[in-house]
Amino acid sequence: MGFNYLAIALASRENVPLEDNLDLNHVAEAFLIQTAFFLKIAIECFALLILTIGIIRAIIKLLAVRKRIDRPKVLYSVRLDLGLSLVLSLEFLLAADIAATAISPSWDAIGKLAAVSGIRTFLNYFLQKEVQELENHK
Repeated sequence: MGFNYLAIALASRENVPLEDNLDLNHVAEAFLIQTAFFLKIAIECFALLILTIGIIRAIIKLLAVRKRIDRPKVLYSVRLDLGLSLVLSLEFLLAADIAATAISPSWDAIGKLAAVSGIRTFLNYFLQKEVQELENHK
């Protein structure tokens, strides 16, 4: 909507036909939508990378802990590290959802963002609470 006002203002100042400026607005908006889409994909890939590394590290530690004497302490460490990876990954996924709806959002997209962000915030809250308990238990 703001692009249309800009196009009208530019057309009146520069004696450029309004239709040409509106086409430029569509191009600019399409560019922003594509940029937001690629940013969303990049952030989601980064979140999955964090999660994958956290899971692999947890599996390696679990395989190594089978024969250790201080097993409970190491298991708390594994849970803490995995919980931190999950929390960080959820934060990035929420950022990806926000990036996806930042450009010209529809009410449907805003509603979906509200639902997804509510669920992720709920999960993140309880994961952080469990991580804090594990840190205090150390």
